[in-house]
Amino acid sequence: MSTSPAQKSMEKLVEIVKDVEKNYKSLNEEWSEFKQNENKQRKTPVNIPYTVYEKDKDFILIHKNDLARLATEIAQLKENLPKVLNRKFITSIGRFDSIEEEVESVRKGQKLLELESHHWKARCETAVSECQIEKQETLQLRCDLQNLSQQLSQQSDYCSSLGAACCTLLWRVSRKEEGIEAILGGSKVDEFFCIVSSTLDGYLAAYKDDWPIEPSDETNFILALCGTVTNVAASAYGRNFLITNQHGRQLIDTFTVFLAEAPVKKSAVLKNLILMCVYNISINQKGLKYLCSKPDIMSLLAWHLQEETDSENRLNTLRIIQSLISDEDNINIVHQLRELLPATYLQQLAVDRDKNIQDIALEIVMDLRNISNES
Repeated sequence: MSTSPAQKSMEKLVEIVKDVEKNYKSLNEEWSEFKQNENKQRKTPVNIPYTVYEKDKDFILIHKNDLARLATEIAQLKENLPKVLNRKFITSIGRFDSIEEEVESVRKGQKLLELESHHWKARCETAVSECQIEKQETLQLRCDLQNLSQQLSQQSDYCSSLGAACCTLLWRVSRKEEGIEAILGGSKVDEFFCIVSSTLDGYLAAYKDDWPIEPSDETNFILALCGTVTNVAASAYGRNFLITNQHGRQLIDTFTVFLAEAPVKKSAVLKNLILMCVYNISINQKGLKYLCSKPDIMSLLAWHLQEETDSENRLNTLRIIQSLISDEDNINIVHQLRELLPATYLQQLAVDRDKNIQDIALEIVMDLRNISNES
């Protein structure tokens, strides 16, 4: 750890004080020696020759000018010494011991800080080493994740392709009455209805905001599932099974939710299969009651009829509406229809370019008139 400027200044001041103290002692010794010599010379007779006696070995003879110069220097020292040895200097001398203790304490603190610095440096090196190991492990995990993602994507593509192929075959089998009875007579029919519901929900959640344009195995898989259910509902036995089965009714609920939430003008083929299935269900008396019990069914159909541009979808929607108003016990459906689809709009449909839409619209208008006359 580096020494601070304050510590350097303190150490320098201590050295200066030591030098001054040493010089002061030396000057005092020289001055005492000089006074002794001068006193001895005064006691010596004037006519003493320049001969140094054996007993006066400790004395030397000096020139008068040298003595005068030495006296001048001593006078200057006497004059300047009080300036150096002032109260501040004496106070500093008194504080010398405490400063030395403080310096020693600082040195000990410095040593402790150096030890602590070495400790943290070692911990830092250990942490850096562990970080490098973790980075390598993370990189390896990313590589493994990428490989697993690729494998999962390949398995997903394979499952979609296999599901599309199998369900397309099942769709073809369901065109015949014997095939429908075989499908519904199996032990896995409830599981099949659940698979259709969950798969359709997942498909809608995944592509609601970005509906696929190009056909894919996944799309064909969904179409084959819904087409199979539509064929099942096309038979009297199949639609009665659907409406009396708990999982079948849940599947019908899933179909109505799909009609409400699927993007408009982007899912015509799939919606057409679902609309045909709902229409087939409405032919059954129990199915009609179940559909009429849904509070928003008529508003959903009216909205769908006005928003959709596909002729097949509009035609199947009109067929469902015509089937729902045939329930004589549920007059609320008729009132809802008149509020949601005014007579002027139905008259516009009666002159539509599509001949089938014209016929269904005219039949609905006539049915509404008959209901009004009966009431």
